[in-house]
Amino acid sequence: MELTRHQGLGNVFLIALLEELPEDPSGLAQKYCDSTNGIGADGLIIGTPLPETSNSASRFYLFNKDGGRAEVSGNGLRCFAQALFMGEKTSKYEFNVETDVGSRFLKIEELLTEDEMRVTAELGKADLLEVLEPDQFEEQRLLRAAKVDIGNPHLVVQVANLDDFQLEAFAVSENEKAAPVGINVHLIEVTDPRNIKMKHWERGVGITEACGTGACAAVFVTSEWGQTESIVSVHMPGGRGVVSIDQSITLSGPAVFMDKHQVSNG
Repeated sequence: MELTRHQGLGNVFLIALLEELPEDPSGLAQKYCDSTNGIGADGLIIGTPLPETSNSASRFYLFNKDGGRAEVSGNGLRCFAQALFMGEKTSKYEFNVETDVGSRFLKIEELLTEDEMRVTAELGKADLLEVLEPDQFEEQRLLRAAKVDIGNPHLVVQVANLDDFQLEAFAVSENEKAAPVGINVHLIEVTDPRNIKMKHWERGVGITEACGTGACAAVFVTSEWGQTESIVSVHMPGGRGVVSIDQSITLSGPAVFMDKHQVSNG
């Protein structure tokens, strides 16, 4: 089995384009995403072909580093678009893929180098599930918080200064409350109406350099709060993504091919 490794804004994914889903994809994710004994990645994406009658280029499956199934990923989809194009599974610059939460549109905006392209992923609509008051948390330095669904669950927490807040302990505590499904937890600092700074803790992975759906959830909720405009640059530890909110929410940014590996599929 060939695995190609890609990163989008610091989110690293191993991608396998196969004829069918392997017998134990969760085990493969745990084995190969491990940075000590495996290759190292935030998750394993597997693409399988669809019937010729389908309007989509491929089926997208995502398994987190801990082996858990994830519904969708913004940066994962953008890296998947690069893998499909480089693997000659599509020659189109615009196409759909099928995910656990429905069809998602991908567009290769620009080929920057042999190993890098700019890709936009359409994530669909977001739902504001719950607005949370700061006194609902043990940590009292929060400005406001909300739970958002954009195909997967997010807790977006606004703070005055990202550097003053410890994310991991807070995120683990919130995930214990959200068990067994879990939730992605994000700290945000609104710099101005066109810029947000973020830090991420993703279920099944831990602290990550970026989270595409989390960035989309953050821009959606800060727009609902009247703090940001319709196009926002989201500054994450791994780089800057651009989120646009219109009829649908999109995420744009680089997708970078890193390397490839021949491994056992068992």
